[in-house]
Amino acid sequence: MIEWKDPMAHSAHVPVDRAQRFALIIPLHYRRKGLSHWQDSRTINISRTGVLFQADEKLTENSILDIQIKFPKRATLACQGAVVRTEGTACAVRIHRFSLNKE
Repeated sequence: MIEWKDPMAHSAHVPVDRAQRFALIIPLHYRRKGLSHWQDSRTINISRTGVLFQADEKLTENSILDIQIKFPKRATLACQGAVVRTEGTACAVRIHRFSLNKE
């Protein structure tokens, strides 16, 4: 298992270079922090700093989400992050911490 936590996760004034996006459409599950029910979705793209995905509901900026992304080669990326923007049904989340679990 690989774990990582963003040391700048709570600093709103730190400039971040725009990370390269990878257009990967794969299954994703998300839930608001503290809730037990997972929503099914899919990614639109992924970068080293976040994920853009289709949300089934209107999410507000700064909402904290738990996210699980299942990769085809038997690995799951479990992460937590904050909603940074929404565009229609698309939701962008900046990842604050993650762990990569191989099955």
